[in-house]
Amino acid sequence: MKLLQALFLLAAFLCILWGPAVVIARRQMRRGQYGGARHLRFVLPAQVLLVLGLAATGEWIDAGNPAAMLVGVIAATSALGALAMQGLNALGRWRRRP
Repeated sequence: MKLLQALFLLAAFLCILWGPAVVIARRQMRRGQYGGARHLRFVLPAQVLLVLGLAATGEWIDAGNPAAMLVGVIAATSALGALAMQGLNALGRWRRRP
């Protein structure tokens, strides 16, 4: 039962973390811009590493409420990943411009 709960929490964590970036990439692909899917292989692992690093830093500095800090870090990293996808797509369009 604990394994099932752990898998459910892991799936929820990844959906919250990667959801906005994947939605942005899918939206770009529907518009015919397939560069977004290429950037996902860099953005998604970077998000996981950033969350793990910030969570470890929060534990190291002995944060007062680690659960709230972790939720904030996940939300901010998720938004940062979506912003990175938009920025990488805009940069790609700008570079392809004649």
